[in-house]
Amino acid sequence: MAILIEHVDVLDPAAPRSTAHDQSILIEGNTITRIAPAAELALPSLQIGAQPLQVINGRGLLAIPGLISAHTHSPENFMRGATERMPLEPWLVWLYGTCGEYSARDHYLCAAMSAIEMLLSGVTGTLDHLWHGGPWQREYLDAAMQAYSDSGIRAAVAPMYDDHDYVLDVADQLGFDLRGSVYGQSHGGYRPDREDYRRGLLRDTLAMLDAWMCDWHRRDDGRLQAFLGPAAGQLVTTECLQWSLALARKHGAGVHMHCVETRVQDYCIRRVRGKTAIHWLYDEGLLSPEVTLPHSVWVRSPADLDRLAECGAIPVHNPAANLKLGSGLMPMREMLDRGITVALGVDGACSSDNQNMFDAMKLAALIHNLNHHDPQTWISAREAFEACTLGGAAALLLRERLGRVRVGYLADIVLLDTRSAVLAPMNDAYRMLVHCETGSSVKHVIVNGRLVVRDRKLLTLDTDALIAEFFERAARLPFRQPLDEKTRKDIADAQAFWQAVMQRVESGE
Repeated sequence: MAILIEHVDVLDPAAPRSTAHDQSILIEGNTITRIAPAAELALPSLQIGAQPLQVINGRGLLAIPGLISAHTHSPENFMRGATERMPLEPWLVWLYGTCGEYSARDHYLCAAMSAIEMLLSGVTGTLDHLWHGGPWQREYLDAAMQAYSDSGIRAAVAPMYDDHDYVLDVADQLGFDLRGSVYGQSHGGYRPDREDYRRGLLRDTLAMLDAWMCDWHRRDDGRLQAFLGPAAGQLVTTECLQWSLALARKHGAGVHMHCVETRVQDYCIRRVRGKTAIHWLYDEGLLSPEVTLPHSVWVRSPADLDRLAECGAIPVHNPAANLKLGSGLMPMREMLDRGITVALGVDGACSSDNQNMFDAMKLAALIHNLNHHDPQTWISAREAFEACTLGGAAALLLRERLGRVRVGYLADIVLLDTRSAVLAPMNDAYRMLVHCETGSSVKHVIVNGRLVVRDRKLLTLDTDALIAEFFERAARLPFRQPLDEKTRKDIADAQAFWQAVMQRVESGE
């Protein structure tokens, strides 16, 4: 199948107002093969062989590269809007204490709901750091992948796993018992003194993931990828990361791991390892371009920023979640100034409450203004947009193949109605996209050369039936019920631990 988009405007940084007018775009298979003025790329002279041709009238539309969310957690879709005024550490205890254990169908529904929301708002690619509130089973992984396959979105899925929780160790040292909570049991509360048990469990998990990657990595004409998702720097051993990176390289895949999202995490890693998270990863040879580090909020020292720049690992900015949970602001300007590729993500729908990348871009472009007194150092609209496109492409290991509307690039294209209220008048395309657009102007969406949204209607899934089933299932989940006494106590204990660590940090420890 070939697609011809006729008489369309195209986002172009070299053109006046960042827009090249009256162009035509030819897509053959999953690739953009020609872009030219509409008069030069017209049907009578078009040579595409015997393949069928689909023609899209692009008049009044702007073609942009599809947006990419480089960090989310699809299982949180059930819990959007369920919390507020909670820092990450007690929030995690609430999450694990109330989510229950999902079925395979639950994982399918959550991934499908992510895909529906993202595609209809112009997001064509996602990196899902998939979690489960209990032991992993292969059917859960397959269900999430199948949902992404059915939806037509480009997706990399990185299942989360851990093998040692150093935060629990520090909590023990400071006199706080967090191991008895559901969170503690899920993150290392089980037999922490048994190294043979830990290694055996990790080997079993990685063996399952190896087989899963063999079946799913680069499926659907390369649209799906299977990554590895060691949970976070404070939740894994060096050995776990070494094995994970080796397995990822075996498959040509990526490693996706939370990195110093909060000051508590930074404090615990420094206390246990005697160095920062980035310094530790650098010394162990665990930073590379196939490693993505969502949050990276407390990567602050010039030495650590230089280490990131040297090794090419990709921090992923999640401004909405970091604001809601009070975690802090990633040093985005300092990273960009060093040539570090920064990607952008929405995070899960319980910590940022939607999957809208236009929201994420606007926040990324604005929230850093308060940290820098020279306006020339503020994040520009183009920098925010390119974090969401080119940065996301790098996170998906598709640098130089994705993130631009350019010949030779994969055909992930969003067509926006420039006659919508939010885009009129089109003064500058980048600024309008980042500061004005909400996703409401999305008209058509093409992913990997396939039209998946036409006239704001998703063509791949029965959205009404899925949403109805999603509502029915959500009503039965534990988090919809009043908190029991134990969960309230577990959250209070985590809150007390968070406050104790924050007092130590703020006093200079």
